[in-house]
Amino acid sequence: MTKTRRCVGLGALALIAAAVLFAGCGGGGDGGNAVATGSVSGTITYAATGNPLGGITVAIGGISTTTNANGQFTLNGVPAGPQVLLITADAARDLAIPPGVPLAVDVTAGGTTQLPAPVQMVDDVDTPPAPPS
Repeated sequence: MTKTRRCVGLGALALIAAAVLFAGCGGGGDGGNAVATGSVSGTITYAATGNPLGGITVAIGGISTTTNANGQFTLNGVPAGPQVLLITADAARDLAIPPGVPLAVDVTAGGTTQLPAPVQMVDDVDTPPAPPS
């Protein structure tokens, strides 16, 4: 009886191992419709001094990160094509992006899109009103 249980147990273990080993082989994929992605890198600074701003949240869609102490960030896994950055500071810091600052980027598949210049944040109370339409 012991030999039978041991054989059944080993057979079941072998079957599970084979299933795990071959689970990813053949069919069932995404049909070749994988989304091409790239990265976006840049720097956030304080407009009044030019100093880097750490701890600023930078996001595109559901992908987000926080700037380091040098104001630098990199967003990875961003879908390729035209995207818009969302940059926010903790409410206690009272910082904002002035109206009209371009936050659109064209993400290159497999590459890193570097912002051409630092994005400058201003004191929220200093934010000029949006131009009339």
